[in-house]
Amino acid sequence: MSQDKAAIFDQLALIFQDTFIENSCTFSIDTTRDDVEEWDSLSHIRLLTAIEAGFGIQFDLDEIGNMTDVATIVDLLHEKLK
Repeated sequence: MSQDKAAIFDQLALIFQDTFIENSCTFSIDTTRDDVEEWDSLSHIRLLTAIEAGFGIQFDLDEIGNMTDVATIVDLLHEKLK
């Protein structure tokens, strides 16, 4: 993971902690929606809203549908923040 992606991952970890308060899984680059019991459709919207606010970006509908794991989210953020 590049330094830029590492910084994105660190910021994203904080957003995940705030969004999924009761999350008992270990947050890693390999974390998927299936790993987080709380990650349902409503919390997905809360997560995306928090990510958009935290990074100052906006996602389009195609991007939102593909954001089901941390690695994909980090890669997408890395591309948007270039």
